[in-house]
Amino acid sequence: MIAIFAFLVIIHQTNANLLMPGIYKETIELQIGKYQLIGVPQAALNGTEVQLEFTCDPDVDLEFDAEYVLRSSPCDKEFFNTPESRRRQNLVFYFNQTNQNHIPDDFDYSQIVYYKSPIQTIKCKSSQGRFIFPNAKIPMEIKNVTPVHVDRVKRDVLASFHSTQTIPLDGIYYMIIKIVGKAFPSNPEANTNVTVSVQWKAPYGYLSAIDWPLLRFYKIMGIFYMILALTWVYYCIKYYRDILRVQYWIGAVIVLGMIEKGFFLSEYATMNDEGSSIDGVLELAEIVSCAKKTMSRVLVIIVSVGYGVVKPRLGQTLNQVAGVGLVYFIFCSIEGIARVSKNTVEATKQKQFAALPLVLTEMVIFYWIFTSLTATIRMLRLKRNDVKLNVYRHFTNTLVFAVVASVIFMLWSMIYHIFPTCRVDWKELWVDTAFWHVLFCFILVVIVILWRPSQNNQRYAFTPLLDDSEDENDQDEIFNAFQPGFDILTARTSGAGAEYRRLRETEKEQDRQDEMIKEDLKWIEENIPTTLTDTLIGGLEDPDEIESRQLEVSKML
Repeated sequence: MIAIFAFLVIIHQTNANLLMPGIYKETIELQIGKYQLIGVPQAALNGTEVQLEFTCDPDVDLEFDAEYVLRSSPCDKEFFNTPESRRRQNLVFYFNQTNQNHIPDDFDYSQIVYYKSPIQTIKCKSSQGRFIFPNAKIPMEIKNVTPVHVDRVKRDVLASFHSTQTIPLDGIYYMIIKIVGKAFPSNPEANTNVTVSVQWKAPYGYLSAIDWPLLRFYKIMGIFYMILALTWVYYCIKYYRDILRVQYWIGAVIVLGMIEKGFFLSEYATMNDEGSSIDGVLELAEIVSCAKKTMSRVLVIIVSVGYGVVKPRLGQTLNQVAGVGLVYFIFCSIEGIARVSKNTVEATKQKQFAALPLVLTEMVIFYWIFTSLTATIRMLRLKRNDVKLNVYRHFTNTLVFAVVASVIFMLWSMIYHIFPTCRVDWKELWVDTAFWHVLFCFILVVIVILWRPSQNNQRYAFTPLLDDSEDENDQDEIFNAFQPGFDILTARTSGAGAEYRRLRETEKEQDRQDEMIKEDLKWIEENIPTTLTDTLIGGLEDPDEIESRQLEVSKML
């Protein structure tokens, strides 16, 4: 089961969707007698405007021709995540179609939206180094298509340029730009570089149609974490005298989750407004996300071993938890940075290599959590502590539900989003990212409800169920000395107060025994003396002898 879960996690993480920029820029060097093709894919909604711009050195006498082809596909895999060798073939295939009615035979659909611009000649000096294409006079057309083999396509030599166009239908679009140099300066050291800029601006901004739902999702999650944090702060202030150490961990996880959502919201909002992200912000967001994941897993581990409810301190377990948390944070950071920094198909093996140690660590944590929960529940059942047992039963059911839901979701994602060659439901890809945030929030909310601050905290924290000397360490005792209620616990077990209570208990026990003796003597005096004395002195008439017999009977009693 664990191996299957690890395999599913590796497949899902290596196929995670990345944030696609709305503004694409690339600088190329023109060469005499050679043409260059540039492909820019994007998921776009109806009404998205595409702008193409060229910039070059205005002081160089450089002249080149350019044109572009803009076509759609219902399958996102046709334009995304394509190997470099296949991508070059597809660029020629899409651009050189004379009747525009063919698609690669790997895919099967009947219609596309298509447009091919006229050739434009650009002169760097006359255009002052900047040229923005005018709006296309002809709108995009819907064409019927048939699959053909890419290798059978005849490669014609064409020259082309791109013009501004408006997307008429939702879909995955691919813009192929071709540039051919016509006139070059006599100076061989002159700058012949040309920068191509393609902008995809939807009615809502520069985000792609796949990423746009995540912007709204992170806004909702940010509001949710703010409400959760305010609620937690309210209860902590209300019961500040009874705060437990485990509740500090819960508060830290809530704060990190709020910071993480703030980073992602800022990144997506910047991408939507500016068309490109700030360097390093996405990597920083991944590191913050790894810190939150680490804290959350550490929290689940210490709750599973019974910290704050069964054990007042962790002892040697604290070092093990800290070590596992550090290892997980390192592997998570490596995997996250590699995932957001590599956006080519050739980097897939690197992503898998980076994700493998992280998944193995996840499996170790997964095994540790459930074995600890099993041991804690068994001990609570033996001690017959129904209150704490009920808390841990709810927590265990929550984790089991989370694991089952994760496996079901990953199987669904692979069946409908990873394995199909033509993925037509590309608008639902944002769910692959949102699901894990929602699942984590569900677990966090359950922990918040079960371990919320209340006036009964001391009952959970200071009711010893085990006397394990290995859990004693000075550092925990020093920290506990500052916790509310610690003096109550120590007053019950040591000092003059404890000696006084033991003395009072001894006196009460002695009084109880004396009372029992008095009751026995009273019963003897009321019953035994009458019958026994009559038997011993029966038939005696001498007063002195009777008196001596009574004295003997009294001594016997």
